[in-house]
Amino acid sequence: MLEVCFSDSVKGALALAQHCDKDMAGGALSFITDRKGPAAWLAKWKALREYKKRQEELAKIAVPLGGKREDIAGLSFGFSEGDIQAPILPGECPRKEYIRQWLAFDPYCELGEREEPTQAFWSACLADLEKVQAAPPRLRVWVDHTPNAQCGLLFLANLLEGKETEIHLVELPRAVTREDGCVVEYRSWGEVEPQRFGTFLNRERVMRREELSALARQWRQLQAENAPLRVVEGGRVVSAPLSYYDPLIRKEFPAQSCEVARIIGLSLGRQKIPTGDVFIARRIQHFIDQGELVVLEKTGRGFYSTRVACAPK
Repeated sequence: MLEVCFSDSVKGALALAQHCDKDMAGGALSFITDRKGPAAWLAKWKALREYKKRQEELAKIAVPLGGKREDIAGLSFGFSEGDIQAPILPGECPRKEYIRQWLAFDPYCELGEREEPTQAFWSACLADLEKVQAAPPRLRVWVDHTPNAQCGLLFLANLLEGKETEIHLVELPRAVTREDGCVVEYRSWGEVEPQRFGTFLNRERVMRREELSALARQWRQLQAENAPLRVVEGGRVVSAPLSYYDPLIRKEFPAQSCEVARIIGLSLGRQKIPTGDVFIARRIQHFIDQGELVVLEKTGRGFYSTRVACAPK
């Protein structure tokens, strides 16, 4: 069965979820502390011990999906923003240009030439699109409530309408009660541990043809509107202006001053804006350009470390 998702991070998680019953010890663990000397070493040791304990607990509940990496397709085109009316082409097209601009955004002044990674990412997206366009007998779609995933599902419905492919849908619940009684709120499949993917298969259902056609019609309506942004309201994708999330971002403007990264983090975490950090960073740049925020200090460490304040009234 072909596994379909709408994010590169979810695609990577699905690859791990295929064989999560095997050793998952590889990878990297970040550790941040303001402690020094022996206290820092002790804190690091405790964090590492807790991480290993958590991995052991996950290994006990792991349900592997099986399959190979080739059985995964990531339609990671970011359809919630930008032109969706123009066709996706192997060469230059508006969707590729959107991805180029997204990858070229430089939060830390560390990016060099971006054309090679843009082409690599684009080629991978096109290769995965071809897998889906081949209309396999069955595919399983991992969809969450983020605008990109919801738009991706509509795009997929339009792509496969009228074909014989049986579409199995696995929808991420808003909240899950863990084995220890803790209630976890998920916003996307990218937040779910690979070992847990298989535990959600009891939610899998087959989409009805009428449902698929309704979603396809909704996608064509959105294409006709071709707004700069698409958001989810009441469980439905609707067209919106780029300023849609601005009131929520403004709620995190500093009382005195702060770094741009703090506004972004609070907008994502406290206001729960369902976009990526780059979108919010661009809106903050818009506020600066329009004079709502003023730059107090540029540190030389990139836009995210720039200190800003509200403009005097």
